[in-house]
Amino acid sequence: MIFAFAAIASLLGGVVASVGQESNPAAADARITGHKFALQVCAACHVVAKDQTTRPILKPPAPSFLRIMRRPSMTGAFLRGFLRTPHGKMPNPELADFQIDEVVAYMLSLERKK
Repeated sequence: MIFAFAAIASLLGGVVASVGQESNPAAADARITGHKFALQVCAACHVVAKDQTTRPILKPPAPSFLRIMRRPSMTGAFLRGFLRTPHGKMPNPELADFQIDEVVAYMLSLERKK
């Protein structure tokens, strides 16, 4: 009986693990889409990625995405609020919620080592 319970628990554990992994592809897709979107929309003013092929036209350029993410207080919630409202010298990008979520997912995926 104990062996049967262990076998069932093991099988269920594999099911739970695979369900958890299903959400990872969606997060990966959001990061990829956010990366592509940032290269199209944000790269005029920011360095958004190492693979960016054009330089920002803003002189001096706005902080790079990596530099922004290295700020100790940077969180996804802060970024979402920041991107929803006009602020400082940055024009209001008027992004849809799904676009904000994708850009935030990409930014949060950046290496944050100092």
